[in-house]
Amino acid sequence: MRKARTLGLLVVIAHWIVAVWHLFLAANILPAPDNQVSWLAIVLISSGHLCVSIALWKLSDKPSGLVLSMFFLAAAGADLYEHFLHASLNNVFMVASGPSTAPFEVSVFVLLVLEILGCFLGILSFGGWPHPKPA
Repeated sequence: MRKARTLGLLVVIAHWIVAVWHLFLAANILPAPDNQVSWLAIVLISSGHLCVSIALWKLSDKPSGLVLSMFFLAAAGADLYEHFLHASLNNVFMVASGPSTAPFEVSVFVLLVLEILGCFLGILSFGGWPHPKPA
């Protein structure tokens, strides 16, 4: 299961890169005064990803799988609410058309795919899928 943790670490790093890129894209599609990147958000996102990366690197399979699953479940929940369910200007169904609209929508879906993949790898690290025992 060490492979799942290593892949999980790569997914965390990819998620961090896309999440920061996503913040800049979101700033481009939102009207003033919400069209600035919050450096506090970048620091908090980076700190969260760093803590999860350290946990994956240092912990054994089961605890690291639990951390990975919890992190990506929380991120997926926030992503689904913010960009699909919440009636706001950065909802993918309500976003204003413009030059940054397509990259913004791509970043939303890439984040969602990475979050699903992270949850899957967390489950694999935690103990894998239950398999029936041969009789």
